[in-house]
Amino acid sequence: MPAPSVTRYPHRRRTRRRPLLIAIVAAVAAIGLGWLLWAAYEQADPAVSGDVHVFTIDSAQKVSFTLTVQRKDPSVPVSCTVIAQASDFETVGQKTISVPAAPTSVVDVPQELKTIREATSVSVSQCWVNS
Repeated sequence: MPAPSVTRYPHRRRTRRRPLLIAIVAAVAAIGLGWLLWAAYEQADPAVSGDVHVFTIDSAQKVSFTLTVQRKDPSVPVSCTVIAQASDFETVGQKTISVPAAPTSVVDVPQELKTIREATSVSVSQCWVNS
């Protein structure tokens, strides 16, 4: 059997770039994974959260609701923005509610909200700790 042709099967050149590339990719992946775990941990337990569990449509221009606020430290005042939406998901009312410090970490706050037209849902847009 004749020897394989050098031009048909060239010798493989070994380079030192491949291990370096693997090390760089591994380092970037480790940094990315570390950041992802840190961000997930930070967002998993926020300082304050709010929710609307009960609401009633009083009229085409008014809704009543109970805002439930839960916070890590009940001695700090917080604020939450509540929105009312119509059936087409348009925001028809918005209100920012300040919740003062309280002896318990969970507080129910009954409120009313005026709307520009009939609302079909009420929800919390965001909550934050007042500084």
